[in-house]
Formats: sequence, structure tokens, C-alpha cells
Amino acid sequence: MFGDTSEVLPVAEGKGSSWPTQRLTMTVAFADGDRTWSFDLFSKLAGLALLSFAALFIQRRLFHPLRKYPGPWLNSLSEIPAAIALASGRQQAYYRRLHSRYATSSGTIVRVAPNELSFVDPNAWQDIYNRKPPHMEKHPVFIGAVAKVGGAVGISMAPLATKDHSRHRRALGYSFATSALVEQQEIILKQVRNLISHLKVFARKEKAIDMTDWYTYTTFDLMGDLVFGQPFGCLDGEGPTEWSRAIIHVFVSGAWEQAIRRVAGVNTWAESVLKKILIPKKVALWRRLHFAKSRETTLKRIKDGQRNHKDLMYFLLKNKEARQNLSDLEIMINMVLLVSAGSETTASTLTAWTYFVCTNRSVHRRLLKEIRGNFKTAEHIVWENTQPDQLPYLEATIHEALRLVPPPASSQQRVVPPGGAVICGERIPEGYAVAVPPVAVTHLDINFADPTGFHPERWLPRDDDDWDEKFAKDKLGASQPFSLGPRACLGKTLAYFELRLILASVLWNFDIDLAHAKETKDLWTMEDDMKYLKGYLTWVKPPLPVRLQEVKREA
Repeated sequence: MFGDTSEVLPVAEGKGSSWPTQRLTMTVAFADGDRTWSFDLFSKLAGLALLSFAALFIQRRLFHPLRKYPGPWLNSLSEIPAAIALASGRQQAYYRRLHSRYATSSGTIVRVAPNELSFVDPNAWQDIYNRKPPHMEKHPVFIGAVAKVGGAVGISMAPLATKDHSRHRRALGYSFATSALVEQQEIILKQVRNLISHLKVFARKEKAIDMTDWYTYTTFDLMGDLVFGQPFGCLDGEGPTEWSRAIIHVFVSGAWEQAIRRVAGVNTWAESVLKKILIPKKVALWRRLHFAKSRETTLKRIKDGQRNHKDLMYFLLKNKEARQNLSDLEIMINMVLLVSAGSETTASTLTAWTYFVCTNRSVHRRLLKEIRGNFKTAEHIVWENTQPDQLPYLEATIHEALRLVPPPASSQQRVVPPGGAVICGERIPEGYAVAVPPVAVTHLDINFADPTGFHPERWLPRDDDDWDEKFAKDKLGASQPFSLGPRACLGKTLAYFELRLILASVLWNFDIDLAHAKETKDLWTMEDDMKYLKGYLTWVKPPLPVRLQEVKREA
């Protein structure tokens, strides 16, 4: 490997001297000849690096505007720890651990990165996400899974400071109005009944079934029918289609991009290079497939605007103001966002809810009593009969599942506007990133008693027989699974509608138990750092094998 290597050895200038009179050099053979490298170069570079690190250390630890807020010393110096947590799908557990560790010294604030603060005081929801203008915009490092396409953006990226965001929200709002959702009920019920019919086949065969898969098939088909006017075909095919399989990769790719921007910056050459090197090719390909299929199907649905299929697109296209306010490209971007967010997030809640109910028998028994006592036939399980005042305990269990496994697994960072802002009584300078970590804020005992336990009774009125005094100090407002303010989830009402119909239908039709209880509990535990639960902006769901027994009723 090396050619002729020689060293200039120390030469004594005087008696007893051991210091060289010449610089120590090494000659290394290369293909193009011998070159002599001076160790002075390396020492100078090392010295420069050490000096730069020392300057960075002093600035970020001793003089930085966020220096007073506690957190790991490495996080105050570098974005790398937070980037690794995000790219590995472990941000939610990592931030929960940091807030637990620093709770005694900071109260509710942790410096999770050099220029980012994380808050677990419930008041931070209002101060960050629902404040009066000037609003806090999305941080450019943390743009969502669906970004700019051809110069156009969807509702998730439209700036609050301009009229674009209100234009998008107003146009899409017609499709999500309660009156419009009631008219879309038949589309939803069609997919719910399709799910139940397939589950009955498995129940009769006495065969275990993975509810993670089947809930995902259902929400994909449901959102496909609501957004594009046609289901993906997962339920009838009893498996994922190529397109539906691509959707989770939108979130995985989005998490990787955010992690890369943390380290490389926004719109830099380093960001471009690292994206190509680090983002798995398969993930990038699946993401491109989703966008391509969405564009094709959206444009087809727009051309078929006279179709009497009362889906989300029907109400958008029929409303003159809404249609004029959005271009075809903007509609396509919004539809990509809706089908992505509306399928994976709802499936996560359905699966988590089923796990929690199956592992809490007293909760299970009360649910069965409420649901089976309220409906004489499956046909009665519709919008008007599944409202919170009619099924209060079901509503409480849904709230509790959303608290423990909130749809957004990762923090939604915002930028402090010019002039700074007061968050939870703290004056935060402009330009810094701030956020409420949705898991940490609901999993800490400063906000909830027995925070990792499943206790629907905490959401019940105090005069309920199951209400417990230990939940009297719970800060229920700490749980905001659909966020707050102008960027609150537009599909919140639709999500609750789907959850109530699907869950009531499953428990009305079946007795349900875990098929492999011990193994499944290990996968879904909220303890031990939630080691099997990963989240890339939304959750990657572990399996949930169950056994179903169809309820027999007299004709």
C-alpha cells in the first residue's frame, strides 16, 4: 500500500537534546508519484477544528439566548441527536424521556436542539398554535410530508400571514361541513359494512386476524372513496394495493427530509446530497408513486365533475366559490394531503383503541352494555345515533385512546414571529423553533394521573359511577390530538364520525379478544420507552392479532 517510507529522525543540536531540528514528514507513494505531506497541515486543521468547537461550545452554552433552558449538553450544541430521533422513528419516546428527566429543574420546558424549545405545559397549545396575529408559521425545517409542487402548495403549507391559507381552508371547508358529511354518510357506511362482512368470515372460520391490517384496509378504502371517488380495493382484495402501500412512505420520507434539514439546513447543496444518499430509494419511489397516482386520479375526478357521487370532491366542485378559489394543482395537492393524513392516522387510533379495550376488561364490559343496549339492529348505527350524548362512554374511550396515541406522533414546530412571543410566561426571542410534543405532554404525571394507563373515566362527568377522585387534577386540555387554531385538523369531525361508526359496529357485531396476549402487550406497551412503537410524523403500527366471535341474536 505504501511505497518507500522514510522519516527524518530527531537530530540533536546539543548535548542531551531530544527535539528535532526539522519538521517531521512522511513520504507516501501515490499513483501519480511521491508527495510529501507536512504534519503541520494536520495540526493546523486540528487546531482550527478544536478552536471552532470551543467557540461553538462557548456561544451555545454560555451566550446563546436559550442557554437558561435545561436539556442534554449535546443537544444544545448540535441538531444531530434530535435528527437521529426523528429519522429513527423514536422522537416521541425520546422527547418524553427528556421531559421526564428535566421535569424537576425546568418544570415544563426542555431545550431539545440548539435553537428549539419543547413545552409540556398545556397552556403552550394556546400560546403557540392558537395565538392572535402575528401567528407562528411552520418552521421551514419542519415542512410537512406534502410540500410544494410546481410552485403551488396545499393547505398545510399555505402561509397564515397571507390570504392563501384562509382561501384553502374556506374552499375545503364546504366538504367538511356537518351538513356535507351527513350526505357523505352512505359512502362511509358502505366501507364499514364491507369491513364487518369480511370480519364475519374470519369469525366463522375461528381464525385469528390482524386488526392492524384490516383497520388500515378500511380507512384506505374509505378515504379513497371520499377523496377520489373510488376505494383503493384493499377490503375486497383482502390486502394492500400498490398505491395504498405507498402512503405510509409519504410520512417516512417526510420524517427523513426533516431530519436532514435539521443538520444540513434548508435548500442547501448538503440537503440535496444527503437526501439522495440517506433516504432509502424504496421510500422515495413509493412517495413518487403516491403523488403520480393521486395527480392522475384527481384530474380524472375533476373532469368527471358532474358525477353524482357525494364525496369530498363533489362538494368542492359543486360550490362555485370553492371551485374558483383553488386551481387544479392546488386541489390535487390537498387531495394527496387528505388521503395521506386521513387514512393512516384514523387507522392508528382504531388499532390503539382496540388494543386498550381488549386489555381492560371492565372498560370492555361497559362498552358492550352501552353499544348493544343502544342499538337493536346494525342499521341503527348511523350519524344521528352515535353522537357523544348518546354514547358517552364510547366517546370517553376514544378521547383516551387519542390521548395515549395521538395521530401526529411528532412535534409540529412553529417559528417565533418578529418581536418575540410570550409562551407559558417565558419571553422567547424571535426566530426560534417551539413546539408541544403530542406524546410527552399527555404521558407525564404533571398533566395526568397514571399517565400511561388507559382510564376513560377521566373524561366522564364527576357524577358518573366510574369517575375517580384521583383524576380530579387531570389537565384534559393537555390532550389536543387534532391541534388548535388556524392549522387545526380540518378533518376532525370526519375522523370522529368514522371512529364512532366503525368502533360501535365492531363491538355490536363481535366479541373480541387478543389472540396472542403476552406478545401483543409487549408490542403495544406504553412503558419501557414504547420500544416497539415507531412514529414517522404518524405511527407505524405493530400487529394486533385478535380472535372474533360473532354475536348471535334472535331473528
